[in-house]
Amino acid sequence: MKKKQQKLLILGGNALSCDIVTTAKGMGIYTIVTDWNSEEKSPAKKIADEAWDISLLDYDELTKRISKHEIDGIITGFTDSYLEPYAELCRRNNLHCYANQQEFSKTLDKSIFKQLCIENDIPTVPQFKIEEINEKEKLPAQKVIIKPVDSSGSKGITLVSDYSDFDKALEESLSYSKKGEVIIEQYMETDDVSMCYTLQDGNISLSAICDRYIHKTKYFGSVTSGLIYPSRYLDRYISEVDKKVKCMLQSMGLKNGVLFMQAFVNKDTFYFYEMGYRLSGGRHYIFTQEENNISALKDLIRFAITGKMDTQDIRLKDSPHFKNVYSQVSILCKSQLIAKIEGLDELNVIPGVLDVSLSYKEGDKVGKEGTTMQIVARVHLKAKSIQEMCKLISLVKGTLHIISENGEDMIEDYFQLPLNLYE
Repeated sequence: MKKKQQKLLILGGNALSCDIVTTAKGMGIYTIVTDWNSEEKSPAKKIADEAWDISLLDYDELTKRISKHEIDGIITGFTDSYLEPYAELCRRNNLHCYANQQEFSKTLDKSIFKQLCIENDIPTVPQFKIEEINEKEKLPAQKVIIKPVDSSGSKGITLVSDYSDFDKALEESLSYSKKGEVIIEQYMETDDVSMCYTLQDGNISLSAICDRYIHKTKYFGSVTSGLIYPSRYLDRYISEVDKKVKCMLQSMGLKNGVLFMQAFVNKDTFYFYEMGYRLSGGRHYIFTQEENNISALKDLIRFAITGKMDTQDIRLKDSPHFKNVYSQVSILCKSQLIAKIEGLDELNVIPGVLDVSLSYKEGDKVGKEGTTMQIVARVHLKAKSIQEMCKLISLVKGTLHIISENGEDMIEDYFQLPLNLYE
């Protein structure tokens, strides 16, 4: 008797979700993508075995479909707002979920996350109260950042350097918060790092750590322009902070899944400010697959179907001490209509280019500058040394061009690797 093909329901069909579809298909799994958007706005629907135009919040209808189609597992990937619907659908249908709604809510709220860090002796970015700022009618630092506590993708983040702009910036940030809450932090002009952890049955391993390079706008926040793995702060991070972070995650009761954290770093310490209990847009699993033959994406797909991240202890293979140098280059464009994308075919055959992922196609308008919506493409690269990586990034820069209706190159910022910092 022929074995029934396992079925995976993928919540959300944006460009990044195409990774989930192609990876699951490669594992022999039948894929179904659902969200409220048409195929034009949900490219993962186009490549899935099946697509549903059903909102993630329509629990009753999705539950009926899940039962009727004998779905074996549910997964979501890269968007914070999908995590709680994911947990609820898994609960209603008795399917495997790597966390519950309460655990997700702790990690989604920036203020709760910072409090958890403080309780575990993990330094955080200095924070200020609205009342104190208004009472003194002056900023507590030369520059402050205002963030919605429950927004992602750099949405609603405002930079203030003059008290006269404070009220307007506060109103802008509040408009992006469902809870109607913000946090106000000191603007940190220091280095930035991101750490990825894998959790398996309560065991926690550090999978990767990278240096983050940021494209900053004058008023509307910032967005990642480039990542370099492994971080030049790797050994120091493991020595100073890694154990405390693992203890904090264990105290939260987190058992399975994948998460990332972000922190600033200077000569004194690491200052944590955010985490995500999900896959990140940096897609670090491309690099860990190449380096250690291990993929957090495959682990999450496996967990959705079986309730187990892997059949063996992930810690045996997981290691942030990469022998090669890796980079993700974000192609940041102005908020204009894309008339033409040039050099894509040439880029894909360059040695060292592991993956090129497009968020937009010709005819689309690029989203708001200063948010992840202005990332038109992400290019993942591998090199034997930092010097080779510098040359490879220059080759990418000379190959890929995003052209506007006026015939101008729309690319606003190309990651410039500061070679001197790694020599």
